[in-house]
Amino acid sequence: MNILITNDDGISSDGIKALEKELGKEHNTYLIAPLKERSVTSMALTIFQSMRVERVNDNHYIADGFPADCVNIGLYAEIFPKIDFVISGINRGVNMGYDMHYSGTVGAAKHGALHGLPSLAVSSGRIDPPDGYQKEAVLVSQFVRNYAKEIRSGEVWNMNFPPEISGHGGLDQLVFTKLGRRRYTEKYEKKNIIGGVSEFQLNGSLLGHDEEPGTDFEAYNLGKIPLTPLQLDLTQFTRLEDLKSRSNELLN
Repeated sequence: MNILITNDDGISSDGIKALEKELGKEHNTYLIAPLKERSVTSMALTIFQSMRVERVNDNHYIADGFPADCVNIGLYAEIFPKIDFVISGINRGVNMGYDMHYSGTVGAAKHGALHGLPSLAVSSGRIDPPDGYQKEAVLVSQFVRNYAKEIRSGEVWNMNFPPEISGHGGLDQLVFTKLGRRRYTEKYEKKNIIGGVSEFQLNGSLLGHDEEPGTDFEAYNLGKIPLTPLQLDLTQFTRLEDLKSRSNELLN
């Protein structure tokens, strides 16, 4: 299988190196990643301006753009053979609940799905582990071998690894979940420059979540590996049917 690998942590991150190493044992891997970190960029795409792309070798490129740019180039710039599967990660930090709307990791996988390819986003709660995310990469490789065929064309699945996986630490700890409800509290630091001109810097977010059964947060906190199928169609169908049934009342 021809697998396109990218991320949002940048070309030098341990997670993408580990994925390339493990998946390359069984598949043809084609890696294209941002020159530098591009976290929280969702599906941002560079248009109306050029990007610098560096060829490292036939299977390995660096792009001075966003994660979705990397997928787009990998699919359409004729640098790689026809791609069968897109994997984005392994991200340094989790992407659960509503984080997926912001995440460059998930955004890259969504871009693959948008263009009809089965896609997988992978994140880990371990930060800079001494093994360089090898543990997660081995499990991703096993997952691709055993379950990748279940991901349909145009689907993206979101996988998150807890720091310590329960049980024996294998794929038997996979749990299918829904997205949890993330809660954000933001804080800006303001620096006055002159007159009414100021600089505002976001100094991080306080992240919380609702306690709900069946969510990725619940599974993660139990040491399980949450796996959430995501769809590109954001239509709220229940609400749509309600509004359509009341359209005469609402629109007249």
